[in-house]
Amino acid sequence: MTLHRKPYIENRKKIAEQKLSHRLDVLKAQGLENSDIQKDAAIRQIKAAIRHAKRQMVWIAELEAKDQKKAVAREEKRNAPKEARPKVKKAQQGESQRKAKREKKQSMQG
Repeated sequence: MTLHRKPYIENRKKIAEQKLSHRLDVLKAQGLENSDIQKDAAIRQIKAAIRHAKRQMVWIAELEAKDQKKAVAREEKRNAPKEARPKVKKAQQGESQRKAKREKKQSMQG
């Protein structure tokens, strides 16, 4: 699941809440008690759908917070001054390594 599904999940939750209130009104009109209403299979399914949507919204909120932290860190890194390193030409670096190898060989031979 990704962040672009947030409006769909919110809509699904809102519809489930409307169904729940409608179903509760119907059952109360039939004269059922609260304990019987809570045992109704349709009520339980609708409540499960609402819980599921809430869980998904929490997960999406965590992703949004994580994305926000990454964006802040990225901006801090972008605005931080760059460290100045001494630039060494590759040719000079290669010569010094060659000299070190030559000296090592000469010391082993002689």
